[in-house]
Amino acid sequence: MKKILPIIGLCLFTGFSAFAQKGNRDVYFGNKAYREGDLKTAVAKYEAALKANPENNAARVNLAIAQSKLKATDASVKNFDLALKENKSNAAMETRLNYDKGVTLAKDKKYQEAIDAFKKVLRNTPEDNDARENLQKALNELKKQQQQKKPQQNKDKKDQQKKQQEKQQQQKKQQQKQNQQQKMSKEQADKLLQALRNQEKDTRKKLQKKTNGAPPVNGEDW
Repeated sequence: MKKILPIIGLCLFTGFSAFAQKGNRDVYFGNKAYREGDLKTAVAKYEAALKANPENNAARVNLAIAQSKLKATDASVKNFDLALKENKSNAAMETRLNYDKGVTLAKDKKYQEAIDAFKKVLRNTPEDNDARENLQKALNELKKQQQQKKPQQNKDKKDQQKKQQEKQQQQKKQQQKQNQQQKMSKEQADKLLQALRNQEKDTRKKLQKKTNGAPPVNGEDW
C-alpha cells in the first residue's frame, strides 16, 4: 500500500530476469546500494545503466526514485516525465509513475504540480484512496501556501506603489528644477539684452552731445 504524505511511498523496480536487458546488471547493483541506504552509489549505477541502454525504463524509474530520496526534485521529476513518455500503453505503470511524481513534488512543496499529478492518477484509478487523500492534502497545503504569500504580496505591492510615487515625485522635482533653470536663463538673457540696449543708448547720447547734434562727417578717402 502506498504511503500517505508526508511519507514518500516509492518502491524500486526489481522484476526483471537476471541481466536479460542491457544495463540491468547496473540496475541490480543500484537496487542493492539503494536498499543499503547508499543513494549516491545507487544513482551512479542507474545512470551507468542508462548510459549503456537509454531505453532501460527500469533504470530510469529507479533513478527518479533515488533522486527523489536525495531531494533532487527537478532531476527526479524530469526522469519521471521521461519514463512516462517511454511508457507504452501501460495504464498501471502510468498511474504509478504519476503517483510517485506527485509525492516527489509535494515533498518539495510544489503543490500545484503535485495536484496535477494526483488528478491524473485518479482519472485512471478513481478508487485509489491514497491518491485521493494525497490530493486533498496537497490542496490544503496549497491553500495555506497562498494565504501565507498574500500578506507578502500585498506588502510588495505597497512597496512598489511607494517606489512609483517616489519616482514620480522625483521626476516632478526634476522637471520643476529644469523649468526654473530655463526661466532663469530667459530672465538672464532678457537682462543682458536690456543692458546692451541701455549701453547703446548711452553711447548715442554721448556721441550726440559731443557733435552738438550734427551728423558725423566722413573722413577723406584713402
